[in-house]
Amino acid sequence: MSCKSHIVKNIWTVSSYIFLGNGIIFYGCSSSDSPFESSTGPSNTSGTVFESPIEFDAGENPVSIVSGDFNGDDESDLVVASSRKQDGISTTEDGSLTLLQYTSSSSSRFPFVSSTISPTTEEWRQDMVSVDYSGDNNTDLVVTKTGEDKIKFLLNDGSANFSDNGSIEVGDVPLSIISGDWNDDNETDLAVVNRDDSSVSILQNSNGVFSLSQTLSVDERPIRTVSGDWDADSDIDLAVLLRDSTKIQIWLNSGTGSFSKQDSSYSVGSFPIDMITGDWDCDENLDLAVSNSGDNTISLIFGKGDGTFASEVVINSGRGPSSMASADFNNDNNMDFVVGHRFLVSTPGVSLLTGDFSLTLSDTSSTTGYASSVSFAATTEEDGASPAEIIIIDADNDSKLDLLITMPLTKKLSVLFGKQYTGSLTCP
Repeated sequence: MSCKSHIVKNIWTVSSYIFLGNGIIFYGCSSSDSPFESSTGPSNTSGTVFESPIEFDAGENPVSIVSGDFNGDDESDLVVASSRKQDGISTTEDGSLTLLQYTSSSSSRFPFVSSTISPTTEEWRQDMVSVDYSGDNNTDLVVTKTGEDKIKFLLNDGSANFSDNGSIEVGDVPLSIISGDWNDDNETDLAVVNRDDSSVSILQNSNGVFSLSQTLSVDERPIRTVSGDWDADSDIDLAVLLRDSTKIQIWLNSGTGSFSKQDSSYSVGSFPIDMITGDWDCDENLDLAVSNSGDNTISLIFGKGDGTFASEVVINSGRGPSSMASADFNNDNNMDFVVGHRFLVSTPGVSLLTGDFSLTLSDTSSTTGYASSVSFAATTEEDGASPAEIIIIDADNDSKLDLLITMPLTKKLSVLFGKQYTGSLTCP
């Protein structure tokens, strides 16, 4: 059984566990793939800061979620990707997409109509982005074909009908993909993180046709990249999260889409899982944040605006932090964290993979700038469930920030409407 078959988004190992009466066997790639373990169950707090979860069917193994206006009605729709599905104690490729289209005629607080887009041939679609790569003002999709070391292009006809528009080879086990205009030609380019050959593929777009322009050689086990203008020169740069060396490498853009690695790298915590970028102190310099599942922390690394970053600020989080999102929930001009947690709960004879999520608010009286995290149930399931990806939106247009959380084990999209805070998605 190859390692290549079992690691997925955010090191999500849905199929890497077999539960037996005498315990749990791991089929991960290394012992470090194991999530945090304790005898305490997930949070069952519900209906306080957020309303109780409402759950919707979202495919066999919902992991990635993106938004975009797919049918040209000037409203944001959603797509959820199922990467692989369980088949007994193993997995099979899936690749189905759950399309959730906004409908103004609905009286529901979550006014979306669901349909399924099935691939012609089942495939392992680990991550995706929604972009207009063809330049026709329709929002298309790009998905990773992780098992085949490719990315695939899905062309939108403007009515949310997607067709196969070809694929291109990248590196070994592409786990993560982002988009941006690397060479400032007003066309959307791509960067793909290839875990098993320790590389990032830079793909440039020319009239909807992509070509490999550069391969960044990084240290072992890259799992995530994010983009931003780190040095204030109006070019989009990259940061790459490296799991095995527990650090971030910075790659600055020459302005033509050619990236160069900087001498300085930045340490994070044990067994990093996810990385996001934002301006947490609202000083107009972009920062980085990493969830560290091995020591239950968040590394917040403030950008200086000159291409360099400060040393990490270590913020305590709940057990097994993984996926992250950020917004200013309490309107104090500092960005807060929403973090998904996954961990094992040990009981006599069995270990259960489960999880919850937490909210960590900024707090100027704290030495780290953040208060203690508060955990909430992410699902209606009694034993909890592990979040895979979190996005923050105002789904019901009430100015309170809501959460959408993909839940692979329960095959659901969990929707939690904001109840306490009227917040902002970005700095003022």
